[in-house]
Amino acid sequence: MLAEETLIPLEPNAFRALTASKKFNETSNKLLDLAYSEDGNGLLVSAEDVILVYDLHDGSKSKPVECKKYGVDRLEYLTSETCVHSDTKTGNVVRLLNITKKSYIKYFHGHTEKIIAIRSNPKSRERFISSSFDGSIRMFDSRTFDYYGFIHTAHPALIAFDPEGLLFATATKSETIRLFDVRSFDLGPFQVFRLQKNDNDEWSNIEFSSCGKFILVSTKGEVIKWVDAFTGVVVHEFKGHKNPNKIDLRATVSSGSGYVMVGSADRNIYVYSTENGSLVCKLPTPYVEPSHVVSFNPKQFLLTSLGRDVILWAPSEEYNNEH
Repeated sequence: MLAEETLIPLEPNAFRALTASKKFNETSNKLLDLAYSEDGNGLLVSAEDVILVYDLHDGSKSKPVECKKYGVDRLEYLTSETCVHSDTKTGNVVRLLNITKKSYIKYFHGHTEKIIAIRSNPKSRERFISSSFDGSIRMFDSRTFDYYGFIHTAHPALIAFDPEGLLFATATKSETIRLFDVRSFDLGPFQVFRLQKNDNDEWSNIEFSSCGKFILVSTKGEVIKWVDAFTGVVVHEFKGHKNPNKIDLRATVSSGSGYVMVGSADRNIYVYSTENGSLVCKLPTPYVEPSHVVSFNPKQFLLTSLGRDVILWAPSEEYNNEH
């Protein structure tokens, strides 16, 4: 179904050619989170009490994993056969699931309030970190039972690893970004950025660019911030998309770090250029609700959006034939 990125140039016309090539509406549940496998061929989507499973090599769906006992909220791929997720019942337990066997392997305790995010280390995917409304970040290794690291953030934190897995970022109070070295996180952050704010928008997600030089900050407002990861300077503020109801919008950055995508209340996905901050194009979606989560595949030229349905976006056949 999908072409490797090496065969498709990361240029504006490729993004303008993105079309909704596959649409899945297997559940009426709210779609909450998604995660790609390390090779980019697997996709998991959490939907309250079920995990939807897709094979992106051919764009097919697999049998979903029922999670009715615990529910499923935040999730992250680890190995090709395992993932971790938080639940919707207590919200503060991380559960390690064998996807193929559809059975739980172990549970990770420690948080006392709802989990905000789970992120695996891209260079050591058995290791992951989680953040919670209890004002803590915990480091886990899926091969053991207990957490091996703890950071008290005082405030709920957004989290993200850099592409090399050497450092991770935290964002608190919608204004402060801290950078930690994975090898010496217990010594505290080695860099702290307090961004100049000219709005009251609450931050909803952070993500490193694939080059590691920038941090993408999603918000519940109508602006996305493109932050220099070395200086903390806001290089661009992407504006144009609509979010009057101030829902959590999770933007994404393409491989190559050249383009940012985000959903909008006007039934479009906006594509911005990180080179100059301008709007490249709008991709019309087939449902009324905004695409609250969009995520660019790290290995293939593919965009996944979550709204009412799960939609896989790939360049049109006409574009592929021309290139």
